[in-house]
Amino acid sequence: MIFLRKFYLDVMKKNVTTAEINSSPWIKPLSLIIGISFAIYFVNRWIDSLLIQANLESIFYIFFNKDVGTLTNTLGGLGELVTAVLAIEITVIAIIVQLAATKYSSKIMNLFIEDKKNISVIGLFIITGVNTILVTNTIRSDFVTLYSVAFNLLLIIFSLMIVLPHFNYVFNFLSPDNFLSYVKIKSIKLLDDVILGKEKDILKAKGKLAKHINFFGDIALNSVFQNDRAVTLLCINALREILEEYLDKKAQLPETWFKLSGDEYFDPDFSSYSQYVMNQIEEQKVLVERKIFGLLELVFNNSRLTLRDVASGVLLNSELIAIKAMQVKDKGALTCAFQYFNSYLRIAIREKDPRSAFNTFEHYRIVAEELLVGNAGEVEKIAFYFRYYGQEANKNQVFFILETAAHDLCRLNEVAYDLNVPNLKTLLMQFLQLDEPIEESNEKGVDTKELSLIGVRIAQVKLAGYYLLKGEKELARIIYQDMTIEPMSRIEKIKDLIFNTTTEEFWEITPRGINFYYVPPERREALREFFSWFE
Repeated sequence: MIFLRKFYLDVMKKNVTTAEINSSPWIKPLSLIIGISFAIYFVNRWIDSLLIQANLESIFYIFFNKDVGTLTNTLGGLGELVTAVLAIEITVIAIIVQLAATKYSSKIMNLFIEDKKNISVIGLFIITGVNTILVTNTIRSDFVTLYSVAFNLLLIIFSLMIVLPHFNYVFNFLSPDNFLSYVKIKSIKLLDDVILGKEKDILKAKGKLAKHINFFGDIALNSVFQNDRAVTLLCINALREILEEYLDKKAQLPETWFKLSGDEYFDPDFSSYSQYVMNQIEEQKVLVERKIFGLLELVFNNSRLTLRDVASGVLLNSELIAIKAMQVKDKGALTCAFQYFNSYLRIAIREKDPRSAFNTFEHYRIVAEELLVGNAGEVEKIAFYFRYYGQEANKNQVFFILETAAHDLCRLNEVAYDLNVPNLKTLLMQFLQLDEPIEESNEKGVDTKELSLIGVRIAQVKLAGYYLLKGEKELARIIYQDMTIEPMSRIEKIKDLIFNTTTEEFWEITPRGINFYYVPPERREALREFFSWFE
């Protein structure tokens, strides 16, 4: 508590200093506009004096009226026109930007102001107006600055011609895919600047990256509440792309990047975490991963009922991030991905939403299949999680989740056999324990295996048929021995369900589209031998 109090005071002091520094944001642009305006004016006056000395000013009379009064009146009217157009442009742009900021995020206003092209166009109008005032009010009958007038007219013409292209640029800039891409590129460039040493202040760089990530999170959540699927998916994809780039560059970042500065305790994504969790985040170097996954979890929780395709997008991107973590061999990031997949399953169980668990298990299984290739030992953890959450669902009376876990574990064991992983039998035994509680109890002398679900046993029988098809009777016998506890009536029911299900495609629209009870014809023939063992 003493540490947090001291840190809070330090942060307050830093914020006061920052506020004092940022209290005059107009000094730099004002100085720039004044400097450019007067530089253009004095350079043009100097050129005018050279032309007059060389008697070359007469070439401008081909285009201009010789009467100074007419010339100044015309130029003054054009100056008013430029000012009026600038007022219209600012009004229209302010309305458009404010509408976009209201719909997506207030930070869009900051993006618009930070964009150099937008500021350059508005600055051009202001410089043109200032230059027109200076030129109009300094023309004399004995010193007619025709070059300055010509240059000023070119500025006015260019200012008027750029209005429509600028409107087009603004509309494109405010298109979600464009400004999201803009922030994504800024985030990746920020990482490159830290690696190359261009960004010396690591704490400031981390703060900028956090703001960029929060920008995507704000827009994603606002879009979920507005049922805007396209924009939400764009945000999710952008977050995943940033994290993939981060994982690629993570090894090149300085060690100070991964140290917690204390600002993280005031971040809403971390403020609820205990000191132990924060220490783990620092030790495993997963601060950015936790932040992005935390936003993905938030989107998943808010979209799983109303925007199921968005929730599926969260699962797909989580899967891709996990696979990327495998490729770069980042154990901390991979563990973080496991934790959030488990959190997705917990949400589905808590909210009694079997469909979300159904989708989560599929993406989780794909991650496990990829992991079998180079790190089969880690797959044992995933098999344990499948078993744990399947049984948790049954305890909470959320049915079908355990059956889904069973069929995914069946598929996982098939892939494990094809890859000939060293822990093949361990994975098989974990699968056979799926219908047993983790803390077994034999109340009133009833064996817990007798309470197994038909769907789980069907998945185990399917795996036995796969082994027999491959000529692996020993592995199929292990499954048979586990099922001998079942009454013959249940075995017959399982046999009827398998042999009477001849359509692979499920008769409803589902994300997977397959019938769990379907077994290919060649495997059904192999299962005849398996069922004969019970007779």
